[in-house]
Amino acid sequence: MSAAVAALVALGFGVIAVRRRSHATVLVALQGLILGVTAISREGGESGAMAVAGAILIIRAAAIPLLLLLARRRTPERTLVAPTTSVATRLLVATAVVLVAVAATPPLGIADRVAEHGAVALVCLGIATVVVRRPALLQLLGILVAENGVYLLAIAVSGGVPAAIELGVLFDLVLVVTVAGAFAGKIHERVGSGDTDLLRGLRD
Repeated sequence: MSAAVAALVALGFGVIAVRRRSHATVLVALQGLILGVTAISREGGESGAMAVAGAILIIRAAAIPLLLLLARRRTPERTLVAPTTSVATRLLVATAVVLVAVAATPPLGIADRVAEHGAVALVCLGIATVVVRRPALLQLLGILVAENGVYLLAIAVSGGVPAAIELGVLFDLVLVVTVAGAFAGKIHERVGSGDTDLLRGLRD
């Protein structure tokens, strides 16, 4: 479990660091794959519910890149959207936020403290991605990173919480379709780019 948590957090930092939407999409998909495999490996064999939840997470990991690929094709960027901060600055800020949040969060009642810390770190990394990244699709991916933190926490609970995971999967798939397809598309239609900073220049 510790290795899976470390990989999930490392991929979360990667989403903040990379410039291309396609690369960030792959990193989030890998997170989903790791979560799915972890859920299946923790299946106790009594009801099979955790194995089902793991399978759904793996399907989600494959579906998200396909859905976002369609969204990217509808909103092509002529050039890369230049970040407002350097990679080093983004990683430094994200690291500081994660360390403070992990230190300040009390025990959540789960036996696996590594999973608790990893879940808190992923939620913080997701929020940080939404704050520091400008393209709309990258901000959406930040939300998915935060959701992956919730899934990690659910998997770590003794006995699992497969119902919560399945509802979350349905929610973020709807989120990807509606937000990436409609919101990002409208931004691109108005300003010719997915750069959300350009929205500041719009006036009634």
